[in-house]
Formats: sequence, structure tokens, C-alpha cells
Amino acid sequence: MKINYTVVGVFVLSAVLLFSLGLFLIGNRQKAFVHHVDFYTSLNDVNGISPGSKVRVSGYEAGQVTDIEIPDRPGDKFRLKLRVDSKLHRLIRDDSFVTVESDGLVGDKFLVIHEGSDQAHEAASGATLPGREQIELSAVIEKMTGVMDTANAAIGNITTRADKTLDSITTTVNNANGIVTSVRSGKGMVGMLLNDQQTATAAKNAVKNVQQAAANLNQVTVQAKQVMSDIQSRDLFGKAEATLNNTKDASRQIAQASQQINLTLNDALGPDRSGENAGQNIRETFSNINLATANMADDTEALKHEFFFRGFFKKRGYYSLKDLTPDQYRSNSYFDSQRNRRTWLNAVDAFAKDSNGNEVLSAAGKQKIDQVIGANQDSVIDQPIIVEGYSNQASAANEMVTSRSRSLIVAHYLEKRFHLSAQNIGVMPLNATAPPFSGKESWDGACIVLVANAK
Repeated sequence: MKINYTVVGVFVLSAVLLFSLGLFLIGNRQKAFVHHVDFYTSLNDVNGISPGSKVRVSGYEAGQVTDIEIPDRPGDKFRLKLRVDSKLHRLIRDDSFVTVESDGLVGDKFLVIHEGSDQAHEAASGATLPGREQIELSAVIEKMTGVMDTANAAIGNITTRADKTLDSITTTVNNANGIVTSVRSGKGMVGMLLNDQQTATAAKNAVKNVQQAAANLNQVTVQAKQVMSDIQSRDLFGKAEATLNNTKDASRQIAQASQQINLTLNDALGPDRSGENAGQNIRETFSNINLATANMADDTEALKHEFFFRGFFKKRGYYSLKDLTPDQYRSNSYFDSQRNRRTWLNAVDAFAKDSNGNEVLSAAGKQKIDQVIGANQDSVIDQPIIVEGYSNQASAANEMVTSRSRSLIVAHYLEKRFHLSAQNIGVMPLNATAPPFSGKESWDGACIVLVANAK
């Protein structure tokens, strides 16, 4: 049998092209060939969300859930990792939040990242966005059913009481008519008295009184009918139903107000953009105070035996940066190496005054630090970092105090924002003079030095 190699080659080539085209379409559908940015969020209830679930930004399909960390305790939350198309990164701000939504009443669940405000900064890669829990439809339906049952019971009680009142009035009228008929026919003791001429007048008066009583009862019956007609004409039952509906609306508004209060409390006491709640922030504040006290101590054994420069300083007769003078630091070839990566922070842009007149990091300074450290976060976890402080004050004493204060402010922000170990961060106040090979003769502000190959 003769084999046509040309036909076989064309068939194989077509199959490879079709397979490549299908692989490309599937990858493009799953956004596998685009750049991504990772974010995190925390939820009490994932509500059907699983790895692979869609993530949308302001309704636009942007990525998917790549990982879900199961909490260790019932009181903890699920931690979800979201992979988002980098084209939508500029819509995600520090005040953005995440909710669980669904397609219709019984459709697939997905996550929605709500766009932030124009005034907020763009959320850094790897930031934790706050999550807001979804209101379950079953709870709303259950509450509405309870209100409707109460309304139906109230209407039933009103109808039953009205029927009983009408029956009682009708029975009374019938009994009075029977008495009058018997008296007129001469039956009973009253009928016998009517034949006596002496008591005729008194009997007639008694009969008149009975008739008057019957007339009064008839009038009462007419008035009762008029009352019922008035109730029907005024649509009191409809008004009662409208009142119940208003009650249900008020109950729903109260429930919405309670939910808003809970959301407000969750925003106030819940996790911030770093994933820490108010209690943790307070504890970290006291921790920072203790750290500052420890840095000012004259003789700290922890710095001598556990600081990351321990091996380097031991070879040169030092144990910590505290044992180095600014001049020794500037002339040391290890710290003044061109391999060290430096990020300069200008005092005018990076620092500002708070309400008490104390210097703090400005929003622009925090943003620049986030951009530099965020881009190298994986590599700086265990890498030594030195924060150099600079100041060009009028006197040398003011320069030393201000430069040291600025280096401590930046060091504390690095520890809190990126959860870096305090043992890997050193501070060095240098007044206004920078090391020779740093590229600057003098500076006013601070400089973050990522030390290369520290052992």
C-alpha cells in the first residue's frame, strides 16, 4: 500500500494548528497571558466561593480566586487570594472593598472589588482589601413571613370580635320582640293583669315602656349596622392592612439601619488595609514605644547578640550600629558600597507636621516607600536595611536630633507596613553629610539602604 506523505503531513500540521489555537483561546479566556496583580481579602463565610471563582472589578471580569486559606478557629476568617488583571489596578484604591455576589437568585457566586474614590491612593500589590458580608435572602424572607403571619392573626381577631357583637345584639332584639308579643296576646301574668280595669292603665304604661325599650333596641341595632357600614365605607380594614404594611416597612428600615451600624462598626474596628484591626494597631503602638525605648538604651544585649550585623561587626570590633560614629559609618567601605541600593526621601515631600507640631510621614512619603519596598518585598524579608537620617538645621545638635527622629519614623513604618523584623532594620543619623560614594554630598530627609550580601 502506497502512503501519501504529503496528505499525512498536511493532516498532522492542521491538527497541531487547531490544538495550538484551542490552547490559545482557552488561555485567553482564563486570562493566562496577561499581567496580574495579587490582592487579599478576609470573609467570615465564603458563600460558595472556591478557587477558580470569578473576580470582577466594578462589574468587569478581571480575574479569579487562586487560593483560599481555611481558618484555624471558628472565630477567624477565611483568607482569599485574588488574582486581578493589572489593567484594572488603577481602579482599586485603599478604600476599595470586596463583596460576594451571585448571578440572579440561584446563579454562580463571584467576588466584586468595588472601585475606590479618586482621593484615595492606589492600593499596593499584595494589599489586603476589607470584605463585607452578603445579606442572605433566606433571612429576609423569614423576617417578612413572620410579619405577615402577625398581620393575618390580628385581622382574624378583629373579624371574630365583630361577628360576636352582631350575634349578641340580634339575640337581644329577638327576645324583646317575643316578650311584647306574649303580653299583647294575654298570656302569662301580664296578660291576666291587662283584663283588670283597675290595673289597665298601669299595664298599658308597662307595655308602652316595653315597646319603648324595643324601639331603643331597634335603634341600637340600626346604629350598630350604621357603625359596620361606616367601617366598610371608610375601608378601615384596608387602612389596617396599610398600617401593617407600614409597620413592615419600618421593620425593614430598622433592619437596614442596624446593618449599616454594624458595617460602620466593622469599618471602624475591623481590619485596615494591612489586615490589622483596632486592637492590633493599639498593641503595635505600644510595641513601637517599647522599641523606641529599647533603641535609646545605652547597653542592649539583644543588639549585641541578635542584630543582623552581628557577624560583620564582631570581625571589626563592633556589635551594633550604635557602636559606630557617623564618621566611621561614612568611611566604612561596606556601608558605602555602590552595590547597596538606595532610595532617597526628600524632607519637603516625604515629611509633614501633625496637629501637635511633630514630624510624621506624609502620604507622598508613604506612597514612595510602598512602591520601592512593595516591588522588592519578597527579597527584603530577610535582607538587612539601614535607614539614614539627614537634616540641615541651623545647629549641629538640632541636626542630630532631627536626623535621628526621621530615621526612626521611617524604620517604624517599615516594620508596621511590611511586617519586617526589627532585628533586620538599623538606623543611622548622619546630620546633613552623606557617605562619599552615595551620590550625594549633603541631604535633607532620609535614605533607605538595602544592604547587599550582608552576613
